[in-house]
Amino acid sequence: MPFPGAYTLVESFNKLDPRVQARMMLKAAHTLHPGWTFCLFSAAVAHGLQVPQELLSRMHVAISPSESRRKHPGQVACHIDKGGGHVLADNIPCTTLIQTTLDCLCASTFRQGLAIVDSVLHHRLATKEQLIEYFAAHGKGRRGIRQARETLKHADGRSENGGESIVRAVIIELGFETPELQIEIEDPMMPGVSKRADLGWKLSDGRYILAELDGFAKYLTKGARHSKVEKTELAVQSMRAERLRESHLNLTGAVILRFSFAQALDTSYFFQLLATAGVPLAGERTL
Repeated sequence: MPFPGAYTLVESFNKLDPRVQARMMLKAAHTLHPGWTFCLFSAAVAHGLQVPQELLSRMHVAISPSESRRKHPGQVACHIDKGGGHVLADNIPCTTLIQTTLDCLCASTFRQGLAIVDSVLHHRLATKEQLIEYFAAHGKGRRGIRQARETLKHADGRSENGGESIVRAVIIELGFETPELQIEIEDPMMPGVSKRADLGWKLSDGRYILAELDGFAKYLTKGARHSKVEKTELAVQSMRAERLRESHLNLTGAVILRFSFAQALDTSYFFQLLATAGVPLAGERTL
C-alpha cells in the first residue's frame, strides 16, 4: 500500500478499483494518525462520492492555521480548515458533506466537479437548493467559487455514474445543448414497455438522438460469486441483450451514438460525431 507504515498484498491491491484503493489508504492513514481530519477529495471518497481517478493521487488533510503542513510531503496535502464542522464518514473524521462538496468544486475542473456533485444529488445526500444556499453563504471571496457555482448550475442527480457526468460536461464544454438524462422510449416491439438510454436529445420532428457510453467493463458482474470465466460469459449475455434493446430503439427512427469514454475525451472526434449526428448547439433549440 503506497502509504508509510501501511502494508497489504501488492497484487491484490492493484486489482482494486482506484476509489476502493483510496478508501483503504484513508482507513490505514486514520489508524496510524487518528488525530487527522480529512478534507477535499479524500473526504469525498469517505462520503462515498464519485471522485475522478486523477484526483486520488494524494490525501488531503484539514489543519489549523498554526499547525505544521509537513505531513508526508508528496503524499499528503494540508489545507487550512474552513471551519465548516467535522463528521465521521465511513468511520473516518472528515469535513461535512456539504463543506466537502464546496471545497471539491472550488478545486476541480468542470468535468471533475460535475462527477462529484452529481453523485451528491444522485444518492440524495443533499438537495441542489441546499448546496446553492451553502455556496452563497460560505463561498463568497473563495478562490474557485465562480467555477464551483457554474458546475453546480449543471448538476443533475439523474446521472448514474461519474463517467456519464464527465461525458455530459464534455458535451456542454463543446457548445452543444445539454442532453436530457435517462430518456425512456416505448419499445415498438413491446407496447407498454419502455427502453432507457443514458442521455439524448429530442428533435423538432419527434425523433431522438441517443448517446450511450460504451465499454466492456460496464457489463462485468461485480463481486466474488462468479469466476472470471463466468463473469465474462455473463458480460457477453448482457452485451447481446444490449444489442437487442438497441435494435428495437432503431425501429423508432432514433439515431443511436455509441462511444467509449476515451472517444468522448477526444474532443475533436467527439465534436465531429455529435455534429454529424445533428445534435443541436446550445441556443439553436430545435425541440
